[in-house]
Amino acid sequence: MKLRSDINARTALVYGGAAFLLVIVGFRSIFATLDPDHVGLMTYLSIGALILEFCLLILYAQSIYNLGPDDGHGSASGGETAKAVSNMDKDAVASLASAVNGLKTELKGHNERMEALSSGVTRLVKGTVQKEIHNEVSRILTKAIKE
Repeated sequence: MKLRSDINARTALVYGGAAFLLVIVGFRSIFATLDPDHVGLMTYLSIGALILEFCLLILYAQSIYNLGPDDGHGSASGGETAKAVSNMDKDAVASLASAVNGLKTELKGHNERMEALSSGVTRLVKGTVQKEIHNEVSRILTKAIKE
């Protein structure tokens, strides 16, 4: 039996190793703390939980291993996108370029409106703060003159 060396196979082997390590450490801990005169419900529950977790990890490892090698050709890969664009006819490319230019123009308009709003808010805040400073200085001076 030849083992694959792709990432899915390696991940599966790691999970399989973890399953065996879990069993070894778990049973070692149970046997180290086991009182031969009194084997209680918790001991049986711990053994059952160890066996269940071992089975689940092995099942998960098997599932990952059966996925097969990951060849890097996912649906969102850049290679497929470039290939799809290269297969487009000239009309489709022109239509796509026109849509991108329209979007670019629309975004430029949004940016200009955002700059105008930002400038307006800045002027409003600046004017309000100046008025508050003027009022506070006037109040302080008026109070100082009356005393």
